[in-house]
Amino acid sequence: MGRLDRYIFSTAAVAFLGVVVVLAGMIWATQALRQLDLVTSQGQTILAFIAITSLTMPTLVLVIAPAALFIATAYTLLKLNGDSEIVVMAAAGMGPWRLLRPLILLAILVSLFCSSLAVHVVPASLTSFREQVTKVRADVVSFVAQPGRFVNLTQGLVFHVRERSANGVMRGIFINDAREKEVSTYLADRGQIVESKAGIFLVLENGSIHRRGGDLWKTEATPQPTPEEARAAARAKLAAQNSGGQAAKASEPAAPAAAAPAADQKQGRSDSKAANSSVVEFQRYAFDLSSLAPDNKGVDIKPMERPLTYVMNPPPEDMYVRFFPGRYREELHKRLSAGLYPMAFFAIAAAALAQPRTTRQSRGAALTAIIPAMGLVQIGNFAIAGQLKANAAAVPLIYALPVVTVIICAMVLQGWIRLAPPAALTAFIDSIRARFSRRAAA
Repeated sequence: MGRLDRYIFSTAAVAFLGVVVVLAGMIWATQALRQLDLVTSQGQTILAFIAITSLTMPTLVLVIAPAALFIATAYTLLKLNGDSEIVVMAAAGMGPWRLLRPLILLAILVSLFCSSLAVHVVPASLTSFREQVTKVRADVVSFVAQPGRFVNLTQGLVFHVRERSANGVMRGIFINDAREKEVSTYLADRGQIVESKAGIFLVLENGSIHRRGGDLWKTEATPQPTPEEARAAARAKLAAQNSGGQAAKASEPAAPAAAAPAADQKQGRSDSKAANSSVVEFQRYAFDLSSLAPDNKGVDIKPMERPLTYVMNPPPEDMYVRFFPGRYREELHKRLSAGLYPMAFFAIAAAALAQPRTTRQSRGAALTAIIPAMGLVQIGNFAIAGQLKANAAAVPLIYALPVVTVIICAMVLQGWIRLAPPAALTAFIDSIRARFSRRAAA
């Protein structure tokens, strides 16, 4: 590569890297806010937050790289033309293809880079991102040990710790467990989380357990007999005891007999309430936290997270194969065609701006034309990719679109096809320009 090629290549490469870094950083900053709860609610550090959210960068770069190559190519050609370097090269006998040789090399490198991202890097990064987020959300130790906060570990389970020392010992522990009908409140002076093969346990020391509930609510909710029913029961009982003429006197002792069951019921409620409220003191108690960790079995792994070999031949028992068979077809051809679209975007910019023009010749019309052309190619890519799920006939189109775009742009650059704005539009623009020139001269 000669000095001229190195100059053009370095100019375009620096512009490409700058656009990628700026756009990817801006988009990453907005996307990372979705995972901000890793710091606020899960007790993770800012370094862990940045490391996890940075795993989405390959996906962002894959989306941005074709547009960044388009911008870098347009910038380089406009810069060369603005400094009259393209005109000098053309006067020295250098054709457009010789000028574009270092830019074509850059476009090939970017295409290979995008293919590598789509085929290998992006699926691996998305898989790692899902695993890291799941691991953080399952990190019960960091979630529990947040001093000074009342943390809802799960529905009905509240945890609070007053302070936590550097060696992991927690002091002033309060746990309210209302997941069952019996409500249990745990108070302990100190405690420490211990992980073993049996599970994750919070070992409490020097505390007490306050339990309440259970059958107490059933006892109090049982319907009690009315005074009339109590008197009737007492008369029947007295009549059975005084058979042979004493039944007539049963109405007199009915009142005290009715009062006895009421007293017994009140006493029964009091005994039941006392029996269902208890306080147990302990020196050491192990509180099981294993059930709070999410179960990773049956996690929905999307096709974009699968490796290429799996996407090419998914097993029949896969959920997407059974219910959404077109998803793997879409994912496969999107990955394989990802390297073609940077070349298409580069070809559009090169066809419009690589021809030599003097400083008196405006490139506004060319710039006005290539931006909608790039947008049409990108929209066509999205439209065809959306049809891949439902229609297998759309598979050749996702490859034909960039290839046809490159061929048409090459024919324009060679001079076999001349694209020019309509004569009426050119005359209208010239008239407006002349009018403004006359006003400026006056």
